Amino acid sequence: MLYEEIQKLIDPSICDSEQTRVHFLNRLEEGNFTRDENPQTHYCAYFLPYHQAKKKVFIVHHKKSGLWISPGGHIDKGEGLLETLNREIDEELGVQNFFREAQSPFLLTITPIENAVQPCKMHYDIWYVALTDGANFAVDPKEFHETRWLTINEAEQIVTDPPNRKALAVIRKKYE
Repeated sequence: MLYEEIQKLIDPSICDSEQTRVHFLNRLEEGNFTRDENPQTHYCAYFLPYHQAKKKVFIVHHKKSGLWISPGGHIDKGEGLLETLNREIDEELGVQNFFREAQSPFLLTITPIENAVQPCKMHYDIWYVALTDGANFAVDPKEFHETRWLTINEAEQIVTDPPNRKALAVIRKKYE
């Protein structure tokens, strides 16, 4: 099931480069898509909360990575993308069943992981937008040092991770 879901969304229009599209397709053919099946290289789903009225994004200072990034995480074995998104937004922001139906991602990126704490070496990132005002967020303090609602310009001042910066650029173009 996950194979078919990922295969359907690999579209050049949402890949950050042709190289990313080719790597996504090649990785798909390897199988073992989740961290449980392949701790070194696997697919992840990220969601960037965006408040349309205020034109702000919600970013988090993630404890494990030490970076300011978007919420989200690894796809668990047996999950589809919708299940992953809902599990991650529940675990990290305390919102149950936020995504009612399958979403279309807005970006695909690949993140090399250079954190010695984790066995991860490469994330194949599938990016979604979460249109919200965040009123029902109950942030898990075990996951993050801090969280902030920021304009994209403000977020770009503290977000250093290239895939997260690309996601911010796409959101700016799409919503501002």
